[in-house]
Amino acid sequence: MDFEVEPIAPLGAEIRGLALGSGIPESTLAELRRAVIAHGVVVLRDQFLAPDMHVALGRRFGEPERGGFNEESPDPDLIVIANRGADGRMFADEDVRMRLVAINEGWHTDSSFRPIPASFSLFSAVVVPPEGGDTFYVSLRRAWESLDAAEQQSLRGLIGIHDYAAAFRRFGSRIDGNPVFDLPPVAHPLVRRHPESGETILYTSEHVFGIEGMPDAQARPLLAHLLSHATRPENVYRHRWREGDLAIWDNRSMLHRAQGFDARFARVMHHVRIAGTEPVIAA
Repeated sequence: MDFEVEPIAPLGAEIRGLALGSGIPESTLAELRRAVIAHGVVVLRDQFLAPDMHVALGRRFGEPERGGFNEESPDPDLIVIANRGADGRMFADEDVRMRLVAINEGWHTDSSFRPIPASFSLFSAVVVPPEGGDTFYVSLRRAWESLDAAEQQSLRGLIGIHDYAAAFRRFGSRIDGNPVFDLPPVAHPLVRRHPESGETILYTSEHVFGIEGMPDAQARPLLAHLLSHATRPENVYRHRWREGDLAIWDNRSMLHRAQGFDARFARVMHHVRIAGTEPVIAA
């Protein structure tokens, strides 16, 4: 390989020996992609990517998704997640961009509310508060593998209902007029096959509010149990951001959530989210 891969406990890996801003050959990119899929999330330090470099790197993984309420971004393919504007002024608590920060504090996988969810996310730290604002990750592949055979069998064939509007109400409030917030619920298999590795994945999150054909009184305790199982503390990797960090993760096999932080301090993160290329396939 053209770089070093140092596993992180309990999951993920740190990549060393790559300067992504200078460009890498296709063979190295293919190795990097395989490392992301194998480890779920990889971290590269000291990658101070200008927005155009960040977007260009993302495009080598696939077609970027475009986010709403992104006025602060210099490029429509770059999602800026921040609590201040380009002028340095902090956003008010009721600003929709602050509500977007709040919803990210729940366990989720990016764009599961779309008929074809996101594949990869490339997330970089531009401005980091002195404390807080960390990101936590868990592996849904490991969550599936650690279920006993009987429970695995009971979950096959079940369809989860992903409802972003309900999730937004849980973590923020109802804001009309944005097509992302107004998307209807979508249905995805609760047990999916990874389209590249072929592995079996438990596909759930805090954005799943029901199971098709199952009464809520039965579905919601089951979903809560699965989420609690997946996010047991010993299975969580906590990334403490440093400016210049770049994390790349596979949304098809990982959950993540953001940690809250003192809003008196600035936090600016750049995100290129790569669209998926196929509907979720049941395992």
